[in-house]
Amino acid sequence: MLKKDSVSTEVEPTLERRTIMKGAAWSIPVIALAVATPAAAASGDTDLGAYHLNGSCGTLGLLGPGFTLTAGPTEPLPIGTTVTITGSGIANIGVFSVTGGTANVNVLSNTSRQITLTSAVPAGATIAFRTTLSISVSFTLNAVTTLPSGFVGTGGKPAASVSSTLILCSAT
Repeated sequence: MLKKDSVSTEVEPTLERRTIMKGAAWSIPVIALAVATPAAAASGDTDLGAYHLNGSCGTLGLLGPGFTLTAGPTEPLPIGTTVTITGSGIANIGVFSVTGGTANVNVLSNTSRQITLTSAVPAGATIAFRTTLSISVSFTLNAVTTLPSGFVGTGGKPAASVSSTLILCSAT
């Protein structure tokens, strides 16, 4: 028991300014990193960026029509990426070859093929899928890219087409 006239020797705990500054210094980079994190990372998906699929008319007698798939400038296209091609205006869309990478070509029907990458396409690189069709035949080919689960392509161009009218060929 303390007397009224005695002085207490207990010290209340206090925070030193140095301790507060250390805590603030460590929290700033953590807060900055959290603000800079893209929405794709928040969802757990890897963003492949602006990859693109383009149609190509080829060159009459030399190179058949088809499609080119180019990886974005910073991320490769992963194994398992698929390109589904459907044709119209013709009974058979021909045999597709693959150059610039490795992929399996599966025949779904006379007018449909599914191409699946069996190795990654490096960032900025292009893989081509060409058919034995001639642009001197009237047809339309449409293609759509599907990325494997866990990947997104912000700014990507996942679809393309090639159209031939016996005289003219156009591609998108």
